[in-house]
Amino acid sequence: MLSARGYAVLLLGLALALTTAAHLGSEWNARLVQHPVDGDLLAGQSVFQIGGNFGGDGGVYQKIVDLGSLRLSEYGFTNFNQDRLQLTYKIPTEQFQTYNAEYGYFPQDVQKLQQWRDNARQSAYRLAVKTGKNQEQLNAALSAIDGLYQSKLRDYLESRGFRLEAGNVTRIDMPQVVRRNAPLLKPIALVLDRVATEHRYQSMDIIGAGLSFVQTALRYRQPEDVWKGKHTGAFVPPLTSVVLGWGNCDSKSALLASILSNWAQMRMIGIFMPGNPVGHYVMGVLQIPDQGDVYVEYQGLKYVLTEPAGPAWLPPGRVGDDTLAKLNAPEGYKIDQFF
Repeated sequence: MLSARGYAVLLLGLALALTTAAHLGSEWNARLVQHPVDGDLLAGQSVFQIGGNFGGDGGVYQKIVDLGSLRLSEYGFTNFNQDRLQLTYKIPTEQFQTYNAEYGYFPQDVQKLQQWRDNARQSAYRLAVKTGKNQEQLNAALSAIDGLYQSKLRDYLESRGFRLEAGNVTRIDMPQVVRRNAPLLKPIALVLDRVATEHRYQSMDIIGAGLSFVQTALRYRQPEDVWKGKHTGAFVPPLTSVVLGWGNCDSKSALLASILSNWAQMRMIGIFMPGNPVGHYVMGVLQIPDQGDVYVEYQGLKYVLTEPAGPAWLPPGRVGDDTLAKLNAPEGYKIDQFF
């Protein structure tokens, strides 16, 4: 999704000690540590406060502000422990624009690659005629060109947050998106950990706090498939969801996974369920399910399901009726392994 240079710039600009960490153990009782960079807390700062008089229904609210050179998003929500939390996130506008610019692919870029392939095939044909090569030799040359084209296309799509699947179908590369965004969302993980330490949260409490945030504080909204000529896959990348205050099921799943990935013991999967006209996406966390929890087995392990889409306030292990129906549908589902 991000180029190497763009990724490095974002990491620097968002640093809240993104290079520091004391990984949580199996009980998640060791704290993630944050240190200032050169004495300052830089962009991407996130702060949780507990309690307070929040506006909105049940303490849920959001305030999205564009200050020109700075984007600021403020959220209030209640977690499943009935603690009312407030989160503020800010990032310089220039870095936010850089982040957005490097996600999604342009048809004209794909067409340029196709033109390169076609020109290369024509050149190979002319060379074969000129040098008297037989059909088998020509076919081998054309096959090599086609293979190189597929490699170039895969590399381009990967750099834009997509992957190429069978039948030349493009799909959002959710595992890559989560890996790339985990350090960028570490500021939120740091403050979630702070709240967890103060309130002696267990692992499911931390998962529930992040889940409550994406379910209720962020609005549900379906992105456009094509925005300003760029194919998005109807997906908003995680940092964009935080800054803009909205996302759909897969966008919120990627955001939640990116936040929780900052704990070393966390193992998660994404679950895509096809549908007509649109499918659905949920997330699973490696946990021992309680009685009544909805879970799926993957590689012999049980993953408790979460429903990040919202706006329904569903704790870990609970999903909507429509989701249950899709999980049990004949079409089945596809699993993305995040970590």
